[in-house]
Amino acid sequence: MIELVVTVLLLSIVGVIMMTFLVSAVSTTARGSTDAEVEKRIQLAMRPMTAFIRSATQISAAYPTSSTCPVSSYPIGYRNCLSFTIARPQNGQLSCPKSLIVVGLRAGVLRMERTDYGVVNGSCAVANVTTGYPLVTGVNNGATPLFTYFDTFGNQLNPGAVGQTTTPFVRAMVVRVALNVEYKSGAPLLRYTSDLAVRNNR
Repeated sequence: MIELVVTVLLLSIVGVIMMTFLVSAVSTTARGSTDAEVEKRIQLAMRPMTAFIRSATQISAAYPTSSTCPVSSYPIGYRNCLSFTIARPQNGQLSCPKSLIVVGLRAGVLRMERTDYGVVNGSCAVANVTTGYPLVTGVNNGATPLFTYFDTFGNQLNPGAVGQTTTPFVRAMVVRVALNVEYKSGAPLLRYTSDLAVRNNR
């Protein structure tokens, strides 16, 4: 009887250990699959923004200021908001058609504004406007800037740094985009980072 009890007890312990291992393995696999799926969704959502940034001929002729993003509801400055123009010149029209793009982080949502201009009766006029289009939700960057900028040598451009206050952003060759995304309440932050070369670097 004692041997039977001991055997049952040992089998129970082994069963509990195996069950714990299986539950942990299934949980880890499910979490990995979820993270991979969410990362894929983020990449798909970021495609319009990344394509636009890569199409920019330059970020800015000078350091962005408080007027970096003209839409008042976006944050001030170059760290979490970026405004730039994509030129699509035609014969006889060097400044039109074009698109004005604004991308900014606002209340945990990465949003995009787009204003397209076309030639109407010889003048450049607004043809289409997209306002507040959400790209990614659940963004929790904290103190991490959404955008950082680098020159052709890999040096970070920072208007707050000594000696860089007059360096024009025309030297910005790469824009780094960094997002910390919480895909559901209580889930760990999923970090997404991408380095985008602007058109004048290709």
